[in-house]
Amino acid sequence: MTKPDLSKTNLAKQTIAFVRDFAGFAGLSGVWAATLSAIAAAFEGVGIVLLIPILSIVTASDSDTGRIHQIAIEVLGALGAQTRTSRLSALLGLFAVLVVVRALLLTRRNMTLGKLQAEFSEMTQGRLAERLGAAPWPVVSRLQHARVTHLMSGDINRIGAAAYYMVQFATTAVVIVSQIVLAFLLAPLLTFISLLLIAAGAACGFMMLRRAHDFGAEFGRMNTALTHEMTQFLGGLKLAAGQNRQANFVAEFQTSLAELTQRSLAFIRQENRNRLAVSLISGLTGALIAFVGLALFDLQAPVILTMLFIFSRISGPAVQLSESLQQFATSVPAHAEAQRLERDLAAACASADQTAASTIAPGAIVFRDVSFHYERSAGGVERLSLTIAPGTVLGVSGPTGAGKTTFADLLIGLLKPDAGEITVGDTPLRGAAATAWRDHIGYVVQDPYLFRDTVRRNLLWAKPQASEAEIWDAVAVAGVDQFVAGLELGLETVLGERGTLISGGERRRLCLARAVLRRRWLFVLDEATSAIDVATEGKILKRIVNLNPRPTIVMIAHRDQTLAYCDRMLRFRNGTFVAGEDALAAQPAG
Repeated sequence: MTKPDLSKTNLAKQTIAFVRDFAGFAGLSGVWAATLSAIAAAFEGVGIVLLIPILSIVTASDSDTGRIHQIAIEVLGALGAQTRTSRLSALLGLFAVLVVVRALLLTRRNMTLGKLQAEFSEMTQGRLAERLGAAPWPVVSRLQHARVTHLMSGDINRIGAAAYYMVQFATTAVVIVSQIVLAFLLAPLLTFISLLLIAAGAACGFMMLRRAHDFGAEFGRMNTALTHEMTQFLGGLKLAAGQNRQANFVAEFQTSLAELTQRSLAFIRQENRNRLAVSLISGLTGALIAFVGLALFDLQAPVILTMLFIFSRISGPAVQLSESLQQFATSVPAHAEAQRLERDLAAACASADQTAASTIAPGAIVFRDVSFHYERSAGGVERLSLTIAPGTVLGVSGPTGAGKTTFADLLIGLLKPDAGEITVGDTPLRGAAATAWRDHIGYVVQDPYLFRDTVRRNLLWAKPQASEAEIWDAVAVAGVDQFVAGLELGLETVLGERGTLISGGERRRLCLARAVLRRRWLFVLDEATSAIDVATEGKILKRIVNLNPRPTIVMIAHRDQTLAYCDRMLRFRNGTFVAGEDALAAQPAG
């Protein structure tokens, strides 16, 4: 899956895609939030209108102050407010009520929008995880880990930010439009002239959108590169520390970090210049209103003061509106990248063979002229034909790169043959049948993997419903029961990141116990006991081989002592093997 140049992607298309995705997710909750915003804006507009009669009463300008003042006086008179004090008290009381109601509406709206923003990020992250989990293994294995890691962490936060800024833009736009409508009602021509000046400020913001979008795309790429370098740094730190080469890792990381910082600072400087321009234009608009209103239109002081108040209320949201647009343009490439990965994974799932049966019955495992080749490597397997009877202990050996692990991946259905067929109990191992087959497999890989969790949770990952007795039986088979019992918290002991708080041999034995706990039809042990001493390994393998009922066991190993427990041997060489050999020796006692 190639990664296109996001900087060349159309911002409008990305915006439409994001709005469509968010609106589809928000549904009625989004409509409710928009309704609350509109009602709050209406209440604010009414409150601003009340300023005209309030200012008229305070300044004692009771005559010739416009239609709004006259209507207010008539209504107040009808309600019994005849004196200046009673009128002012009534208007101030109503104004206070409007302020409180508006605040309550905005609080409710913000809570709704905050919930939508958080849940939208969670939904996007969960959707990506589902796609990754459902995609065929060859597709997932080819993904750049740094790309996925950054997308599932940093870019998810940027997607949440895009939702926040989009919502902020929408709600701010509602406020500005309502204020402009109100200003038009008070002084249409003066408002029109002022808007021409404001439009110049808006143009400054729109000129920044493309640059903000390009920066956002570049920011995502550079952060992915930083994630990759940090992964490389952590992965190679032990090797580097053993040779005093840590400085090389640090220097490369700092170089990339400095480049990202410089680009960020350049964007911030441009953003601040734009904010300054918008603020200056807002100030000029206020001066224009005062001068033109008094000199040319002969407006009354309460009306001019109200207009100044309206445009001062607009200036803040206008700056916020410009910033929201720029921040949205910076963040929206993350959503485009998430959708791109979703489409790639969905296409891979759609192209996968799902025609086979979704259930599978136990029986012999048969390879018929199976071949598999890697795209960029000479490795693989070539025309394998083999029958593995149930309960067989099959040993697999050969030099590195001979095809042993490829054979194991084909056996458990992670890889699909380029040619030939694999069947289990006469069921072709493809599509849904391959998925069903993996429910019956206990697999221990070369690199033992443990979660940063307790011993119990690591074991129950293989079989969540396992009983206490089953857990202890599994750790006993793997020869790690005494070690677990000796831990301060026993099964509740946390093992650390990737199990780094315990030794390599103990990690391997716990991974063996996890596979044993599944008690499945097939065990695949890929160098599972290579870090365990020969004597301990012998005891563990004897217990595994003597499980009742005995599963089919495939052991990939190099040591003759390990392979001595096998009924049959396969020796791989350049992707082919010699089948039907006897075990290297009779199984040793004890």
